[in-house]
Amino acid sequence: MIKIQNLHKRFGNNEVLKGIDLEINHGEVVVVIGPSGSGKSTLLRCLNYLETPDKGILAINGFQVNAEKVHKQEIRNIRKSSAMVFQSYNLFKNKTALENITEALTTVKKMSKSEAETVGEALLTQVGLLEKRNQYPSCLSGGQQQRIGIARAMAVNPHVILFDEPTSALDPELVGEVLSVIRSLAEKHMTMIIVTHEMGFAREVADRVIFMDHGVVVEQGTPDEIFCTPKHERTQKFLKQIIEK
Repeated sequence: MIKIQNLHKRFGNNEVLKGIDLEINHGEVVVVIGPSGSGKSTLLRCLNYLETPDKGILAINGFQVNAEKVHKQEIRNIRKSSAMVFQSYNLFKNKTALENITEALTTVKKMSKSEAETVGEALLTQVGLLEKRNQYPSCLSGGQQQRIGIARAMAVNPHVILFDEPTSALDPELVGEVLSVIRSLAEKHMTMIIVTHEMGFAREVADRVIFMDHGVVVEQGTPDEIFCTPKHERTQKFLKQIIEK
């Protein structure tokens, strides 16, 4: 269970998150949609404490933090419970595909090198890239790098994986291979929160779709409820603009 209560985040005079309240169940796939600047990515970054919320309570996997009086150990517990997949891959350029996955296993999980490599190779097999284990990111396509990023997130066995527009930096022909890996995780009931502009994929993979705008959750429901019978005028307008594109 993930519980978010009254989450606020401001950058200077710009209030990006204006009191987000959400609950996400174990094994649930939640897709967050909305226009650029609506606070979607900031929400994910606050959940992983890559950004520090100004106010609010966050609970993941039994660990709870209050943003107004948070301690370093509480932040570490939250980070251990979640993993982020970034839109720009964020792989270590000087490490091979396998080393990118094993780094956290040896430094955070304190696994031996051989044990970490066994786990890493199993994950590379899962994302279809075992043959690339000794390749550096510069020798991999964008789609392959993102699949390595997903394997790296899976390696730490997180309670939830946070995907921040995982296909937005990819050429169109590479999008499918990344979505296929995410789809396979959904089939295994991995808890995921996915920010995406891929509406067709959102409709297919999500248990619940959340529409955000101007830092608030405007509407949420099943994919059919949001895409077929949205109740809020702002949701209707957004989806109409997407369809017309």
